[in-house]
Amino acid sequence: MIRRIVPLLLPLVMTLAALPANAADRIAWYSTLKQGLAVAKATGRPILLVSAAPHCHGISGIW
Repeated sequence: MIRRIVPLLLPLVMTLAALPANAADRIAWYSTLKQGLAVAKATGRPILLVSAAPHCHGISGIW
C-alpha cells in the first residue's frame, strides 16, 4: 500500500520543496488597487486585479 502512495505524493513534495522561502517572493494580497499598484511599481512585478460587485452574487465564482 505504501509503495503505491509514495509515488503519488512525490510530485506534491517536490512542489512544496520548490516554494519560495522568502515571504517577498510569494503572492501578496492588497485591499485596494492603489496599494497594489504602488507595490507593483516599486518592485517591478505585475499585478492580478480581482474584483466583484454585490449585484453579481448569482454568477458562479463571484463572492
